[in-house]
Amino acid sequence: MLKVTIDGQTLEVEAGSTVLQSALRLGIDIPTFCYMKRLPALASCRMCLVEIEGLRRLQPSCATAVTDGMVVRTNTPLIEETRSSMLDMLLANHPLDCPICDKGGECELQDMVMAYGPRESQFRDDKRVFHSEDIRLSPVIIMNVNRCIQCQRCVRMCEEVVGAVALGTVEKGMDTAVTGFEGSLASCDQCGNCVEVCPVGALMSFPYRYKARPWDLVETDTVCPHCGTGCQLTVGTRKGEFMRARSKWDEGVNHETLCVRGRFGLDFVASRDRIKQPMIRHDGALVPVSWDEAGDYLRRRLLAVESKDAGGLASPRLPNEVLYQFQKLMRTVFRTNNIDCSSRWAAPFDTLGPLLGTFYSRTPLDDVIGSDCVLVVGGNITEENPVTEYLLRDGARRRQTGLLMLSARPSRLDADARVVVRVPPGGEAASLAAVVAGLVAAAGQALPGGAFADIDAAIGRPAAGAGSDEPDRLAAALKEGRSVTVLVSVDLLRSPEARATLQQLNNLLHVLRLLGKGPAMQFLFDRANQMGAWDMGLLPAALPGLRAVADDAARATLARNWGAEIPSEPGANLDAMLELCVGGRMGALYIVGTDPLVAYPDRDFVTRALGAADLLIVQDAFLTDTAGMAEVVLPAAGYGEESGTFTNNEGRIQKVRKFREPVFEARGNLAIVDFVAALRNQALRPSTQAEIFDEIARLVPAYQGLTQDGLGADGAFTKAVPTLPAGVFLAPPPVPTAADRLMLITGDCLFHNGYLSERSDILNTVANDPYVAMSAQDTAELGLSDGDQVIVRSGQGELTAQLKVDRRFPKGLVFVPENYRALRLNSLLRRGEYPCAVEVQKAHATLEVDRPGRIWRGV
Repeated sequence: MLKVTIDGQTLEVEAGSTVLQSALRLGIDIPTFCYMKRLPALASCRMCLVEIEGLRRLQPSCATAVTDGMVVRTNTPLIEETRSSMLDMLLANHPLDCPICDKGGECELQDMVMAYGPRESQFRDDKRVFHSEDIRLSPVIIMNVNRCIQCQRCVRMCEEVVGAVALGTVEKGMDTAVTGFEGSLASCDQCGNCVEVCPVGALMSFPYRYKARPWDLVETDTVCPHCGTGCQLTVGTRKGEFMRARSKWDEGVNHETLCVRGRFGLDFVASRDRIKQPMIRHDGALVPVSWDEAGDYLRRRLLAVESKDAGGLASPRLPNEVLYQFQKLMRTVFRTNNIDCSSRWAAPFDTLGPLLGTFYSRTPLDDVIGSDCVLVVGGNITEENPVTEYLLRDGARRRQTGLLMLSARPSRLDADARVVVRVPPGGEAASLAAVVAGLVAAAGQALPGGAFADIDAAIGRPAAGAGSDEPDRLAAALKEGRSVTVLVSVDLLRSPEARATLQQLNNLLHVLRLLGKGPAMQFLFDRANQMGAWDMGLLPAALPGLRAVADDAARATLARNWGAEIPSEPGANLDAMLELCVGGRMGALYIVGTDPLVAYPDRDFVTRALGAADLLIVQDAFLTDTAGMAEVVLPAAGYGEESGTFTNNEGRIQKVRKFREPVFEARGNLAIVDFVAALRNQALRPSTQAEIFDEIARLVPAYQGLTQDGLGADGAFTKAVPTLPAGVFLAPPPVPTAADRLMLITGDCLFHNGYLSERSDILNTVANDPYVAMSAQDTAELGLSDGDQVIVRSGQGELTAQLKVDRRFPKGLVFVPENYRALRLNSLLRRGEYPCAVEVQKAHATLEVDRPGRIWRGV
């Protein structure tokens, strides 16, 4: 430890600490413009100059490391004069248009001038003017380059944090100007992080421009609803109307950054597609009714179908309290374990449960990224969890974390990775098995006791691909690492091979633990509360706390507290519930906040199933395709219209706060669950959000001891609850692949991830049109060009969209985002088959096929 004295106060700091960091710990304010906490010092603005005893010149505190015994002064006449002169130089060319500048009232330059600036300028020359009008760099970002103070924060944020490299500078000296390529940001992520860090009004949010002043806004700290990273954001409203979203450096996992969905995609709350009042189906059409009329009708219908099975599906975007109460309703009032929380895939709890209980690390992402190696498995983290990608890039570049990638889709993070293993879609299990075998072989007798022989006998030596040495390279990198974190895309659960993939992940983590790597694992969820949904028991085979339905003790504890018995047999997942519908055995199917008709594979099957249910109840804020088929539609509060909690990928539980009132006749989701229970002449206790949270904290082991008051700005971490570890699983056979087959996969795209984002007018101004992504090699062979309209056809159906050639894509891969309702992508997919073999041709061209999946260009 080193001793430093700043303005008479003495402090002990670690070696490598800067004067600025030390002053902040003492509560001493030193002004800065170019400094960013998450990046190395630039020391260009010279606002943070300080006097250091023994040195003749003033030194930049942001870039000066503390030495033992250093004496620093931060507020002397020389420093005051220097700061004033620097501000005078900045104001010499700065337009004095504060009354119309969107940054007015929260402008760092304004604050600095008031605190340290001259009262009269020494400059009398005309101000330099770059442009007479503001430049629209993109649909969401507008620039007034005349206001720029050349701090370079925006450029560094874009390049070093986001990794987009969309902003740069031209010219030099006082003529330096920040701009996008050819004056445009058309190819950037549109995340707006440059706007967030701009200290003045040079970069502005176009959707927020001229809408409000900071002092007009009522600001509410809450959590982003768009993915499982769980970013903190602050929502600004004016007279109850949504104005903007921003973030704060000192709160949340995201450290001031947001992605495009989080910053610009919250206007979906004001969508014109809201359900205004309850509706019931009459003569084949949905007819608006009052809540009392809906209740009377629903009571009769529930009574008529109570002899048949019931089932429930709820969205993992809903708060924990709603999900907990919904599964309690289904288990105690409807007397069924037919419960699920995903409309896109099924989670095999028999392998998922032991994996979560044994290896899941409910700790800060910053800590797990601090491991020596981080292996990212599956998906495309750039588009599914953008802010997590920012943090991983920071780990790779600044903390020397070894990034290892294993996936079918490329991501921007590949450029920072030490090893990239490209696997065929659906082949993740076989590739992981090959990595495990390579790790065991490389470890040799380093494995303790008889573990080596046992594991080696169980896994054998699978082949990941003919002539491929990539799994061995990955195994070698994992063996060399001192500690290992595995981040797993939930996208892997789409595949019929999901169980095998989870088993091989278990094998990998088991071997890493035996090798002393202290492995940690976290999922990369693309829904805001997927972890919470699992914890709350929204699984057909799991009770709250991820305890098996067959666990007599767990059932008895809940039954005693709930005052009702719980069925002992595991229930049906969504796919099995749809089968029950088709078989005429489903009485009431209750769907809350999700749209399986758009998301679940095989649209025709889902349509038949929903139509065959005796009673389809849909509770939602928006009139979805599924709601359009319902017999009873109940208008629910949307995001921002009710309070609760989310549990993010880290296991961090955070408050989701209300910032607007429910519109039209919508009611809170908890109130509607109580309403439905009352129709069955039962009551759910407790029924308020605060009381339900307390019950969760009492009955769900991972949440025990938590209090709402204890959820500060950063939330609180749930606890890992160990379960019996699974054994070692056999390696699966490699997935057969053929070089002449095109395989379709799907997932999130950067601008959309589900039906909430597609209802954002702002996102729809920046989002690409629906597209089909393919490799340059495949498109060249098919005679296709970037931008062509192409037809993608499977044995189930077809769609037409614009082609996007991605030179990083592997041969044979076709990607179509799942988030465009108009495409009806799930019409191409068949249940239980993923990826999907497809043919691709240019729209209006002929196509010749000599065998399924092999395509020749028509002539």
